[in-house]
Amino acid sequence: MRVSCNGCRVLRKGCSENCTIRPCLEWIKNPQSQANATVFLAKFYGRAGLQNLIHAGPDHLRPAIFRSLLYEACGRIVNPIYGSAGLLWSGNWPLCHAAVEAVLAGKE
Repeated sequence: MRVSCNGCRVLRKGCSENCTIRPCLEWIKNPQSQANATVFLAKFYGRAGLQNLIHAGPDHLRPAIFRSLLYEACGRIVNPIYGSAGLLWSGNWPLCHAAVEAVLAGKE
């Protein structure tokens, strides 16, 4: 029996051999940070929306898609109009990165 990945565990869904979330979380070292990122994205995009967005890309790009969704969601929280692209363009990228670090740490 295989244990569910941290993403599937917090989403309360079954985890299988071909889990779309498990490879997306490998770049995050802390299990609690993996759970925090997954919950944040599920609240932002919706559980089914998150699954569909990740599943829409090819297997080798899914971790990058997850990371991109995380940065865009944090960018939209900080700058609701332009998001992460606006923060990058205006030179305020450290705000987006700080928001991602706060999500991974479980802070508001």
